[in-house]
Amino acid sequence: MKNDEFFSEDVLSGKLYNSAVVKRLLAYVLRYKATGMLSIFLVMITTALFLLCPYLFGYAIDHGIAKGDKSLVYKIALVLLGIEALRLLLVVVQSYFIQMIGQKVMLDMRMDLFNHVQSLPVSFFDKTPVGRIVTRLTNDIAAIGELFSAGVIVVIGDVCIIIGIFIAMFMLHVKLALITLATFPLMVIIALWFGGRMKNSFREIRRKLARINAYLNENITGIKVIQLFNREKKNYENFDAINKDYLKEQVKYIRYFAIFQPSIAVVSALVVSLVLWYGAGKYVQGFLTLGVLVTFLAYIHDLFEPIRDIVEKYNIFQGAMASSERVFTLLDEQPEAGLPGSQLFQKISKEGVGGDIQFENVWFSYTGSEYVLKDLSFRIEPGQSVALVGVTGSGKTSIASVLTRLYEIQKGAIWLDGIDIRNIEKTALRYIIGLVSQDVFLFSGNLRDNITLFNPIADTKVIETVESLGLMPFINRMQDGLDTRISERGANLSVGERQFISLTRIILYNPCIIILDEATSSMDPISEVLIQDALQKVTQGRTSLFIAHRLSTILHCDKIIVLSKGEKIEEGNHEALLKTGGLYSQLYKIYIKDELAMRA
Repeated sequence: MKNDEFFSEDVLSGKLYNSAVVKRLLAYVLRYKATGMLSIFLVMITTALFLLCPYLFGYAIDHGIAKGDKSLVYKIALVLLGIEALRLLLVVVQSYFIQMIGQKVMLDMRMDLFNHVQSLPVSFFDKTPVGRIVTRLTNDIAAIGELFSAGVIVVIGDVCIIIGIFIAMFMLHVKLALITLATFPLMVIIALWFGGRMKNSFREIRRKLARINAYLNENITGIKVIQLFNREKKNYENFDAINKDYLKEQVKYIRYFAIFQPSIAVVSALVVSLVLWYGAGKYVQGFLTLGVLVTFLAYIHDLFEPIRDIVEKYNIFQGAMASSERVFTLLDEQPEAGLPGSQLFQKISKEGVGGDIQFENVWFSYTGSEYVLKDLSFRIEPGQSVALVGVTGSGKTSIASVLTRLYEIQKGAIWLDGIDIRNIEKTALRYIIGLVSQDVFLFSGNLRDNITLFNPIADTKVIETVESLGLMPFINRMQDGLDTRISERGANLSVGERQFISLTRIILYNPCIIILDEATSSMDPISEVLIQDALQKVTQGRTSLFIAHRLSTILHCDKIIVLSKGEKIEEGNHEALLKTGGLYSQLYKIYIKDELAMRA
C-alpha cells in the first residue's frame, strides 16, 4: 500500500462549511448555551466600547482642543481611561468564558470518543492504525476546541467591529466612508486569494503531520525489531524525508502568510493616503473638522486588524471542520453487537452456568472471503477439559476469538448451555468465559493493579489466591512484592512472570469457562512447572479449552480435537488418537523426537 493511500483518510476535504457537521458540533456547544450567550453579549459590549474610543478622541479635538476647553479634554481623557479599563476587564472575563467553553467541549467530545472507541469491535482495530485513532483523540479534538476557544466567538466580534466601523464612518462623513468602502473589495480579493492558498497549504501540513505521527508511533512501538535488525540508519533516513517534506510545507505556509500581511498593509496605506488627501482638502476648505478626519484615520487603522484576524481564523475553521469530520466519522463506526443497551440481548449470570459448549457448522473469516474455520462442529460437556491441536494456521486461536465474541461468525451457531451466544450480552458472556492468552498485555503501574485490573480487591485476597495456586515464588522474586513497578507492556518482566499475572488475574475474575491459549509457550522449565501445576488447580471443576503446540501440556485433557486448515479431522483422547495413526499421532512422534533431542 502506498503511503498516500495509507494516509488518505487524513487528507482534509476542503469544505469550510458542512451543515451536518455543524449541527453535531452545536449539540455540544448548546450544553453550555448560557455561558455562550454571555460570551457573545460581552463581545458586543467590548466591540461597542472599542468603537466609542476613536469617536470620543475626535470629539475631544473638535470641542475641547480646538476651542481651548481644557475641562472637556480632561473629562474625555478620564472617560477614555475608564472605557479602556472597563473594556480590558470585560476582555479578560470574555476570554475566560470563551476558553472555558472550548475546554468543556473538548472534554465532552474526548470522553464520548474514548467511550465509543472502547465499544468498537476488534476487527476495527485490525484495519485501523493506532496512531490515527490517537491523533483523533488528541490533535483533532484540540483543533475543534480551538474553534470555540479562539475562533467562532472572536470572529463574531471581528465582524461586529467591521460593520460598526463602516456605520460610524457613514454617520461621520458619507464621502470619506465611500472612499474607504471603494478599496474594501481589493482587500477582500487579497484576503480570498491568500486565504485559498493558505488553506491548501494548511491542509497539506495537517496531512503530513499525521504521517509523522503515524511513523513515530509505529517505529517507537517496534523499536526492538528496529535495533535487532540494525534498521536505525534506514529509519532515520525515512523519517528525515518525511520530516523535510513537512518542513517544506510549513515554509510554504509561512511564505504566504509573510506576503499576506504586507499586502494588507499596502492597501491600508492606500486607504489612509486617499482619506488624508481628500480629507485634508475638505478641512482646508472648511467642510471637514480636524476631529472627524482624525477619527476616520483611527477607524481605518482599526478596520484592517479584524480583517487580518478573520483570514487567520479561516485556517482554524478549515482545520476544525476537517477534524470534526474525522471525529464524527469515528463516532459513526458501528460498535460491537451485543453490548448492553445496543439491542435486547439475553442476560445470564455466572450462577447456574453449566459450561456446555457446542459449535454447530461454524464458518468464520476475518476478511469476509477466506474462511479460517470451515463447517466446524464439536461439543464440550460441562466440566470437561478439551485440547485443540494443529499446526500453525489451523484455526485454534480463531476458535477462542469467536467463542468470546471478539469476532462474529458468518455461518452456523455456537451454543452455551443451549443458548446461542449471539443472543447473550457480550459483557455477561465475558464474565462467564475467561481467556489466558499467550500475548499478555500489561499496563504501566504496579503489580497489584495489573493483577486486579484496578478493581478494589484486598491484598489479602490476592495473596490467598496466589498461595492457593502455588505461585508465591513469583511474588517472592519481585523486589517490592505487590508494589513492584511494571514498565510499559511489562518490558521488565520475564515470560513466566507475565503469565503468572495473567493467570492470577483470570482466577480473581473467576469465570465459569477458561480458555488457555498457548499459556506456557516460550517459558523456562521451572516457571512452566509452576504454571502447569496452577493450571491443574484452576481448571479443576471448570469447562476448560486448551490451545497448545507443546503436547505435554494437554495429555491430561478429557478430549483432544485435531484441526487442519480450519476443519476438524480427528477427535478423541490421547490414547485413542495415537492408535488411529493420523495427524495427531504424527505430531506426537515429532514432539517426542524433539524432546529426546533436547535431552541428549
